[in-house]
Amino acid sequence: MNPRLHIDTTGTGISEIGLGVERNTVDSQNKIQGTLARRWERAARKELQAYFAGRLRKFSVPCDLNLLTPFTRAVLRITAQIPYGDVRTYQWVAKRLGKPRATRAVGNALARNPIPIIIPCHRVVRSDGTLGGFSLGLSWKKKLQGLERSLRALRGRSSK
Repeated sequence: MNPRLHIDTTGTGISEIGLGVERNTVDSQNKIQGTLARRWERAARKELQAYFAGRLRKFSVPCDLNLLTPFTRAVLRITAQIPYGDVRTYQWVAKRLGKPRATRAVGNALARNPIPIIIPCHRVVRSDGTLGGFSLGLSWKKKLQGLERSLRALRGRSSK
């Protein structure tokens, strides 16, 4: 599983990941930020390759969420803490957020996740266990969950 990804970066970190034609939009406000942006893009590609090869379980590349609403940033920060191979519900995220009735709003925030895979919204499902949505498509959500499940089983790791 080695998809063609485009990665957008700023001097602060990764700002967007998507499927399709490879492209990179580097923040070129100044030379220092451009250099940092290129560094984040290379680091993200390296980490994503290791993830798809089954050698990486936790990403370390920084993410730039500055253009998102405070609510969406909070949802994504909670989602980023879901362990590799585990699955949680939209309601679980809402409760961690301190807004247990905001399940639908959590789903909408995750639908706008500009940095899927690195911020693992594929690990969040509906309360009835069905997949819900995913910005890269449900087939990718199934593939990513399957990859993590199979590798976790091979290594015998379980987390809560």
